[in-house]
Amino acid sequence: MRYTTSLLLAIGLFGACSSPDSTKNAAENKKITSSKRVVEPSQAYQSCQIGSQTWMAQNLNEPHFKNGDPIPEAKTPEEWKKAGNSCQPAWCYYNNDPKNATKFGKLYNWYAVNDPRGLAPKGWRLPGNKEWQILLNELDKQEYDALALQDPSFSGNYPDADALHFHAFASGYRLAGGFFTNAGVYADYWSKDSANAFSANAFHLTNKTIVPQWSNYYKAAGFSVRCLKD
Repeated sequence: MRYTTSLLLAIGLFGACSSPDSTKNAAENKKITSSKRVVEPSQAYQSCQIGSQTWMAQNLNEPHFKNGDPIPEAKTPEEWKKAGNSCQPAWCYYNNDPKNATKFGKLYNWYAVNDPRGLAPKGWRLPGNKEWQILLNELDKQEYDALALQDPSFSGNYPDADALHFHAFASGYRLAGGFFTNAGVYADYWSKDSANAFSANAFHLTNKTIVPQWSNYYKAAGFSVRCLKD
């Protein structure tokens, strides 16, 4: 089934790292470099071959960067907002419930995705706009729609549900203000590419909707992450 992607732009009141120390924090982040030490992933990840790409077949669930530095967990709305306002990396479980890790993995803000210490574990890399577009092109080439990426618990029991074994679950997301929403409705994945000072690009799958969505959203929000094999 052929389709066209739709473009959504997040609009709201959050600024780009609006804390008084934002300039200092941003400068400090740029000074961080990946060390030669590379740690092993905290778990083994399933994979799926879609055209020329090998994707993770589950959401990223790493508590540390590739060099071993821990990624701060932000549980309360205040902790989450503070990380976003100061351009600092953070992760959480949906609803702060570790039981959600098995299906949903972790939710990360975009500052974790963009951190030079490397969010993608050894043997993997983060997808940018180009890689997501290749996936969309491959869906079109194989005459599949978004349901072919979605687990039946998400898409419904359609003939093409999860035909490509991507195993997308409707893991929801965390708003920049720290509140959780839309589990069972959306699966949202960061691109490593920034759209502007306020937002970054992201790929979205919606419950029982055949058209994938490509949009910009606040960098301080919490989305899932998928990686590609090196």
